[in-house]
Amino acid sequence: MAVGAVLLLAGVIGLLVPVSTSDGNGNFISCGSAIAPDTSAAKNANDKNLANIPILNQVLPHTDFVAQCNSSVHNRQMWTIPLAVIGVLGIAGSLLVRRPEGAARTL
Repeated sequence: MAVGAVLLLAGVIGLLVPVSTSDGNGNFISCGSAIAPDTSAAKNANDKNLANIPILNQVLPHTDFVAQCNSSVHNRQMWTIPLAVIGVLGIAGSLLVRRPEGAARTL
């Protein structure tokens, strides 16, 4: 049960901790959390990016911060949700397993 509780706690904390992505200049752009993604800061960074300005016959490198935020949030969800589910299953399994009558209980 203790292992399940630790896994559940780690999964929930991972879901609640803010997610961010780097803008390439040493700054970070907030992406919300794995439970409540927020790409408004990434959209603002995209709007400030000079790569959004079309220039005839020139191609400027474009960093899509919204896509980076979505990827970061998705990566966080990919490990935290299964971790929390395994923790819940571990706790539920330990509560549902019956001990034989007369078996000694250890703490």
